[in-house]
Parts: sequence; C-alpha cells; structure tokens
Amino acid sequence: MSERINLVPEGSDITIDDFLEENSEKGIYRLHRSAFTNEELFELEMKYIFENNWVYLAHENQVPNNNDYYTSYIGRQPVILARNKEGELHCMINSCSHRGAQLCRHKKGSKATYTCPFHGWTFNNSGKLLKVKDPRHAGYPECFNKEGSHDLKQVKLANYKGFIFASLNDDVQPIEDWLGGSTKILDMIVNQSPEGLEVLRGTSTYTFDGNWKLQAENGADGYHVSAVHWNYAATTARRKEEAAKEDNIKAMNAGKWGRQGGGFYSFENGHMMLWTQWENPQDRPNYAYRDEYIANYGEAMADWMIGRSRNLCLYPNVYIMDQFGSQIRMLRPIAVDKTEVSIWCIAPKGESDEARARRIRQYEDFFNVTGMATPDDLEEFRSCQEGYNGIKMEWNDMCRGSEHWIQGADEGAAAIDLKPLMSGMKTEDEGLYTVQHHYWHEEMKKALAQEQQLHGGC
Repeated sequence: MSERINLVPEGSDITIDDFLEENSEKGIYRLHRSAFTNEELFELEMKYIFENNWVYLAHENQVPNNNDYYTSYIGRQPVILARNKEGELHCMINSCSHRGAQLCRHKKGSKATYTCPFHGWTFNNSGKLLKVKDPRHAGYPECFNKEGSHDLKQVKLANYKGFIFASLNDDVQPIEDWLGGSTKILDMIVNQSPEGLEVLRGTSTYTFDGNWKLQAENGADGYHVSAVHWNYAATTARRKEEAAKEDNIKAMNAGKWGRQGGGFYSFENGHMMLWTQWENPQDRPNYAYRDEYIANYGEAMADWMIGRSRNLCLYPNVYIMDQFGSQIRMLRPIAVDKTEVSIWCIAPKGESDEARARRIRQYEDFFNVTGMATPDDLEEFRSCQEGYNGIKMEWNDMCRGSEHWIQGADEGAAAIDLKPLMSGMKTEDEGLYTVQHHYWHEEMKKALAQEQQLHGGC
C-alpha cells in the first residue's frame, strides 16, 4: 500500500492528498471519482472507518428479551449481539474459537447457549466456552480453556438511548463524543414517547450495484428529490386534490417538499442532517402530541419534532429518518461496487392505533422496496457507478450553495442550542457533502500513514 493510490488511467499523478479539492476563492469543491471505484481505498475504508471506529449495530428493541440474539456485521466481520440470561448485552465475533465456523446462522433467535454445528463446541450467550465434544482422553494440553483462552472475542458496545453502536477498537472515543451534535437530533426521535422507540416487525434488505458512499450521500440529498422522485411528488399532490378529499394514507405532501423552507447541518466525524419544513404537519403521526412536546421540551423543539422532516446520517453506516414515515436505514459495504441496505420502520412506543397505522402506511408508500422511491434511487446509484468508468470525467462537483453556506450554527440551530460545524440555507445545498468527505479524506490520509508504518514505508 503506497501513498500513490493506483488510479485509472495508469500514469495519473494524483495522490490521496489530491482526492478532495476545496478552494473557496475559486469556488471549487469537488471529490475525485476514484473515491467510489478504487479497490485499495475500499480496503482502507473497511479497516480504518468501519472496523476501527463506532458503527451502528442495532436497536435494543431488536433483542428485547433475555437470551435473544441478533446477527450483523461490523465492516466485513460477522458479529452476534446477544442479551444473556441476566439481561446484559454482549457483542461477540460470530466465529467459533475452534475452527472458525459461524455459530449463529440466522438473523435472530433466542438461545441460552450456542453449539457450533461443525465440531460441537458449546458457548454461553456471554461468549464463554462451556464444553467441547468428547473431552475424555482427547489429549488437550493443561492450558486449554484456561482464563478465557478459548472464549469468543468480545466487541466493545455503547448504547445511546436504545441505539446500539459497536467498535472493534477498544480505545475508541466515548460514544457521546463520537456522536457530537447529532445527539440532539436523535433525542428528537427518542423523546416522542416517554417509553422510547420500538422497531416494528418486518424488514427489507436489498443490494445495489454501487459504492457505499452513494447511499451515505443520498439520504441527505435534497437536490435529487424533485427530479428522481417526481412520480411520488405528483401522486401525493394529486391525492390532496381529489374531490372527495379522502387520503387514507395521509401522506406527507412531497409535491411541496422543500418549498416551505429547509437546509442542512453538518457535524463532526462525518455526521450530517438534511431538514425541511412540512407543508402539512397536521398529517404527521405525532401531531396530536404537540402540546405535550411544548410542555416538556419547549415550542422551538416541538416545532422541530413535528413540523420538520429530518434525515440524520450517523457516519458511516446508518440513517435515522423521520419524514415520509420513520425509519432506520443501515448500509453494509460488500465490495467497492456493491452495497447491502436494510430498512426498518420505527415508532414511539405507546402511540395510538390510528397514529401507528398512519405511520406504517406512510413508510410503505415511500420507503419500502416496493414503494415509490427506493427503486428510483437504486437505479441512479447503479448509473453513477457505471458512469464513473468514464475516466476522462474525474470529479464530482459539490459547489452548489457555497455562496451562502454558514460556518457554525444558523438561527434555527441556535434556537435549540444545536452546534453544527456548518449550516445550509436550502435543501439543495451540497455543503454537507464537503464536510462529510473532508472527514473521510482525513481518515484515509491517516490510514495510509499507518499502513506505511506497518509495512516499513513500502
């Protein structure tokens, strides 16, 4: 691994230092497209971003009972999230300490012990090796299975109000520091019920032919909505205009999405949020709780919780969205040009049957794999990845809105004591990508420096 990333075409003089160009005097903000296609960079991303920092793993509601387990990945490493018989959460590498076979081969379940299907070793759901098959006269050395020598490898966990994060780096910074200003946005969702959130039954998982950063960007891309999702916008607008005025879904009005106001906030560590003002906040499932929110959190915060959509990216692998329905959208890079996405509908615990039905219908209408938005996005991801093969067009431009980006908090952020690194005045502004990619760029430069130390500068 060298400082000079092997780019196409051969002979390019671009190094990692050149991948991101930011020049306010010239109005240049752009990212080299090799960031989406280079396999060496992808390997560094897996090692230093996904497997060395915090990543989102699950919501605690997905392992609600003692002995429940849930399987997932940290980067490319399979893990088990388990609640043991005492109710404590543990995360372990999903690989037998004997010969490496995966212990849990279903997405979720409930077990007090895990027996490896390969050779029969048995572990409890805290990761301790309990027994091996046929131990008598097996000839194991005296030191075998002493002081945890053959227990499952534990993974560091953190829980922020039900959202569970994990890291393979034991020295990773505290989760509150990692999340930074984005915690206030998470609180807007969690505080919609004194009982917290729950993940509703059912999930959709799909793959797209494109780099993971396409999804990391797109969840907060306000510029594409009217072009890519025009059909959904037209449909919701037509529903509102039906003579009978019967809209059983009570869809949020995408036809006027962003016209009432909106913008973005960028936070530390690559996190970012796109927001818009709703034209019809009375159709939000939580509108009936407005007075309660005002009493508990103040009018400014209540307006944010009900009157504004919020797409929050917790870098690098999850979006927490509260807009056309509420969802968790989690991405998993599989290859430089293939990404898996899983989505779940989330809701405040204890909401009324009417509000819950409205929430689910709105979610299905827009987000589900069979909804009116997701297939459109996936086609654009595929098309972008294919277009990046046009090597004579080297750069992705991100300068839209640069004349009015605000360093720090704007008036709306200040009203709720939110402290972003950058604020955007319009939903179509692209400054949030410059901040996110700046973080990515710094991480890649540090990764290359560490690789050079490991390999003697080779």
